[in-house]
Amino acid sequence: MTEGDIRAHKASPFTQFYYGFGSISVGIKNNLLGTFLLIYYNQVLGLPASLAVIAISIALVFDAITDPLIGMWSDRTNTRWGRRHPFMYLSIIPFSVSYYFILTNPGDITEGALFLRLVFWLIVLRMSMTLFEVPRGALAPELSKDYDQRNRLAALGMMFGWIGGGGIDYLAKKYMLTSFVDLEGYQILAFWGGIGIFIGAAVSCIGTHRNIPDLYKPPPRSLNIGDFFREAIETLSNKSWIVLFFSGVFYALLVGLESGVGTYYNEFFWQWDPAVIAPMSLITVISVISLVFFAPFIAYGRSKKNIAVSIFIFTIIVGPLPPALRLLDLYYGTNLLPGNGTDALWYFLAAHGALMASLGALGFVFIGSMSMDVVEEVEKKTDRREEGLLGTVSSFVHKLVGAGGVLLSGIILTVSGFDDPTVSLADKYGGDVINKFVFIHLIIGASLPFISTLLVLMYDIDRTKHNVHVSDLGYVDEE
Repeated sequence: MTEGDIRAHKASPFTQFYYGFGSISVGIKNNLLGTFLLIYYNQVLGLPASLAVIAISIALVFDAITDPLIGMWSDRTNTRWGRRHPFMYLSIIPFSVSYYFILTNPGDITEGALFLRLVFWLIVLRMSMTLFEVPRGALAPELSKDYDQRNRLAALGMMFGWIGGGGIDYLAKKYMLTSFVDLEGYQILAFWGGIGIFIGAAVSCIGTHRNIPDLYKPPPRSLNIGDFFREAIETLSNKSWIVLFFSGVFYALLVGLESGVGTYYNEFFWQWDPAVIAPMSLITVISVISLVFFAPFIAYGRSKKNIAVSIFIFTIIVGPLPPALRLLDLYYGTNLLPGNGTDALWYFLAAHGALMASLGALGFVFIGSMSMDVVEEVEKKTDRREEGLLGTVSSFVHKLVGAGGVLLSGIILTVSGFDDPTVSLADKYGGDVINKFVFIHLIIGASLPFISTLLVLMYDIDRTKHNVHVSDLGYVDEE
């Protein structure tokens, strides 16, 4: 059978839209954890960075443990609402409410109480996020078996994620925050972020509900612990899954290291007012959506793996250039970058940020699509569809490693002097404290993405192999 003979099951345009729409909620959540959370609790509420990152890491470890449990539970669920939707519906309210309470003003409470409050609401946020995103992510390879259309599903998820995350980022900087340490502004963000999460999750759940009758219905599965571990080992022994797994381990450490520190760069290194750089968020969102929109066309007839690796190598080289060039200016008296506050620097950073975000998003569209293709290869070997297990055991370790990265970023902040009450604002704003932080941060983060990218080269599912799997499993439509 030739590639032209394959007519794999595809998702309708409406199904693709509603599936992708759920990423709005994920984007809003990611924006909170990756942009505002650390600086809000550290510099606004006064919680030491070391305690803030410990709280974040505790919640991340809890999240890592619940991910595979929810994934495997949903793989084995068989209800009139399908395998995935009961979990997704259950998540909507706690997902929205926890975002709101994380950012609300706790008032005059002790440092210990503030720490415990943060841990509690972060665990609720991450648990509800797991209930929503793990089953929703497992839906994608169920909705479409087509090698190329999976690029489109991954692209739509990426696009809507950036609409949610970039959109709330722009609104917060432009209309809610007068600075990155504005207490009242974060209260406004708490309300509108929670509303956005509710809308994104509810629309995705309701919109994909009509697909339930056509989704895979699992046969009864043994709950014997021995059978469970035997099946899990058999499922996870796939070479391509293992390659993506270890690649993700190194990337997770980098993500943890980057969590929340971008706002420190903007506030103390580049010294931007939020409203001044708010348009950068829109520029980035528009750039990401524009490039990611063409992902299915870019990859059509080509290797997903080769495109992703080429993109990542470019971003690894170009990504760290702005802070590295600025440090050279500061320590060696060069003039490689325009001065802080200038229009020239604004345009340079806006263009650089949009380019890096767009290329990174495009690369991860193909990584997400590649991970979907593992499902049929595993099913062909085991006669089991275990999208939840394949996705969440990987995320289990990734999040544990990511927690280590978060702790590392907190250590760097503390070592640099951000928690030292004797340090002056002058040392933080463009002084020794932030410069030391940037230098250490760049050195540690430089090698991790190289290792992650090189591992992806060992992935070995191509278009021809996938089409054979789909055909052998009977996931094809009649002419």
